[in-house]
Amino acid sequence: MTWIDAPAHRPRTPAPVPRHLAGISVARARARALVERPGPFDDDAVLVRDTTVRGAAGPLPARTYRPRAGGRGVVLFLHGGGWALGDLDTDDAVCRRIAADAGTAVLGLGYRLAPEHPHPAALEDASAVLRALADRGAGGVGGPGEPLAVAGAEAGAQLAAVLALRSRAGSVPPLAHQVLLCPVLDSDLTRPSHREHGHGPELTVEDLAWFWRMHVPDRAARRRPDVSPLRVPDPTGLAPATLVVAGADPLRDEGLAHAGRLTAAGVDAHRVLAGDARHGFATRPGSPDADAALRAVTDRLRPALAPAARTAAGARVIDLRAPVRVAGARSAP
Repeated sequence: MTWIDAPAHRPRTPAPVPRHLAGISVARARARALVERPGPFDDDAVLVRDTTVRGAAGPLPARTYRPRAGGRGVVLFLHGGGWALGDLDTDDAVCRRIAADAGTAVLGLGYRLAPEHPHPAALEDASAVLRALADRGAGGVGGPGEPLAVAGAEAGAQLAAVLALRSRAGSVPPLAHQVLLCPVLDSDLTRPSHREHGHGPELTVEDLAWFWRMHVPDRAARRRPDVSPLRVPDPTGLAPATLVVAGADPLRDEGLAHAGRLTAAGVDAHRVLAGDARHGFATRPGSPDADAALRAVTDRLRPALAPAARTAAGARVIDLRAPVRVAGARSAP
């Protein structure tokens, strides 16, 4: 009797064309297909509404999240997607978690995307909305006296980090906190984590290079601190920060380096490291690592946005698993 290994005779599903080769339309459609439950809807803890706010060049889509139990302050959340992909649904689950667990309103912003709108379009949109939140409110949240924080995932974290620089300079309102989830912080793609983890499946070095080319076509301009915030000469005086870093992420080393520089400069910076998690893990609540990381984020945001409820500071470094040893990074070319 001859046995046939049936699975070996099944036609193999071809691997998808890498997004940097497939093109922007295909990449956007793929990103959209990953959304599990699109659209605004209320849940047991949060009231959610889609609205429109004024950006730097006109109206922009936005989504507000209000905790049913009430709260104080507003977090401006900037979604991930390499400055070129994503929308209000991309990080909806994270915005809900922050609103519910930190007891604060969240405004998710649909900023303008590259390549149609390269830098500084997204940054100017975020700056305009942050000013509006402090001045008169935007989308029905914020207003005079409300403490503000910024948060972002991946490329959105780069925007949040640059907003913190602008806040220190006084060109946008003061910030009570900044949250950076798996952040992009430098255009240098030669660090050890790029070599170790830059082959996917979530994110490749080729993807990163493609995103950078679309977002900032001028290669020399990518070295400026308002584009690569890790390059700021002196981070002293920046808003308190919580950085979530994935150990198996091409972006790991820039996140760790930024956390270290902030701490060395006297900034109240807490780093949360998930030793073997992959890029984007923190934006998918439900896994033990993601839930632990987001708990650390909301534990920091809650007292930052409601100073009367401030508690003693927790550990400065939180490792969800075994720490990652990082070799020295090469300087950017």
